[in-house]
Amino acid sequence: MAVRIASDRNRVSFEQLQTLEVILKITERCNLNCDYCYFFNAGDDSYQQHAAFIGDDTIALVVRRLREFSEACKLERIAVHLHGGEPLLMPKARFDRVCQEIKSNLVDVLDLSLTIQTNGMLIDREWIEIFNRHDVQVGISLDGAKAHNDAHRLDHRGRSSYHATVQGLALCQEHLHQPPTVLAVIGEEFDAKEIYPHFRNDLKVEHLDFLLPDLNHDNFSGDAQAYGAFLIKVFDMMVDDDESVSVRFIDHFLARIYGQGNFLFAGGRSDPDYMLITVSSDGGVGPDDTLRSTKYWSGYEYRDLKSSSLEEILQDPLFHDFEKFKGTPASSCSDCCWRDVCGSGQPVHRYASSNGFDNPTVYCQGLDNFYTHVLKYLALHGEPLEEIGADLI
Repeated sequence: MAVRIASDRNRVSFEQLQTLEVILKITERCNLNCDYCYFFNAGDDSYQQHAAFIGDDTIALVVRRLREFSEACKLERIAVHLHGGEPLLMPKARFDRVCQEIKSNLVDVLDLSLTIQTNGMLIDREWIEIFNRHDVQVGISLDGAKAHNDAHRLDHRGRSSYHATVQGLALCQEHLHQPPTVLAVIGEEFDAKEIYPHFRNDLKVEHLDFLLPDLNHDNFSGDAQAYGAFLIKVFDMMVDDDESVSVRFIDHFLARIYGQGNFLFAGGRSDPDYMLITVSSDGGVGPDDTLRSTKYWSGYEYRDLKSSSLEEILQDPLFHDFEKFKGTPASSCSDCCWRDVCGSGQPVHRYASSNGFDNPTVYCQGLDNFYTHVLKYLALHGEPLEEIGADLI
C-alpha cells in the first residue's frame, strides 16, 4: 500500500517563488509505445479519461490562471513545456493557436519560454516554421543509434522509430533558429562510447541530455554503478570535445558545485524559488507527473482549474509535502559529502512505498562514482579547491 504523507505539518512558503515550470499536456496520446514511458506504461491509465487534445477553452483557462498567479505572486519567469504523449499529433493550426494564446497573454508580464518535447517523427518544414514563429525550443527524444533506440522506442506495431526521428532532427538542425536538444534515456546495457560518438560524429548534435530511467526503490533491480560508469564516459568524451557541446546533466552538476541551484540539483531549499507543476489536457493540476511511476501517485486526482485558482490549488497539502521532501535530503545521507550538492537525487528515484521519499536515489552508488570522478578531474586540472569546495575531495 502506498504511503500517503500529505498533511498540514509540512507547510512550505511559496513567497520566494520566482520561476514556475509548467508541464502542459497538450496531447495525451502517442504514436510510440516506449516500454519505459512513465506516462503510459507505469501502471497509471488515468490519461484514458482525459481529452486526447487540449481544447481551446481549456488552454484559455490555463493561460488566464497562469497570468493571475504570476501577477499575484510577482513571478519572474514561467517556462511552459508543451508535452504529451506526442504533442505533434495535434493539428498544426490548433498547435499554432495554443502557442499564440500563451504568448499573447504572458509575454508582457514576465520572462516566458516555450519548449516542446517530441519524438520528432512528424517534424516537417511547416512544423519548423511554427516553432520559429513562436520561438519554441525543441527537444527530441532519441536513445542512440538504431540498435539502442529500437531497444525501447518502437511504435504500437513494433516498428522502429529511429529513421523518422533522425530525419526530423536533421530538419531541425538545418532550419530551426535555435538548435535542438537530444534527450536520451540511459540503458544499463548501453555503452556510452557507442552512443556519444554517434550523436556527435554521425548526427552532429551539439546539445544533449542523458536521463536516468524513472525507476524507484519499489521497482529498481539493476546495477546502479553501470549508470555512473556511463556518465563518467560521457564526461570524459565531453571534456575532450568541442567547447560548443553541452550535456545538461553534467552542466547542471557543475553549476551546483559552484552553488547554483537548477532543475536537476535544486540546492535543498525548504522554501522553493522554483516549482514544477503538471497540467493535464482537461485543465487538471498536479505535481511533477514523473511520479506516475511511483505508488505515491496512486489514487491522486488532479485539482481542476475550472473551479480553483492556482493559488488555491497549491494549498493542497500534497504540494507542500512534495516540495518539503524534494528539498530535504534523506536522513541516511546526513554524513555524505555530496548531501548539499546531490540532495539525495531526483524525487522519483528516491521514492519507496515503505517510507516515501526518505531514501537516497536508487542510482546512489553510480552517481557517487560519477561525482567523485568529475571533482577529481577539476582538481587535477587546476581548479581552485576553495571555489569548488575542498570538503568534497
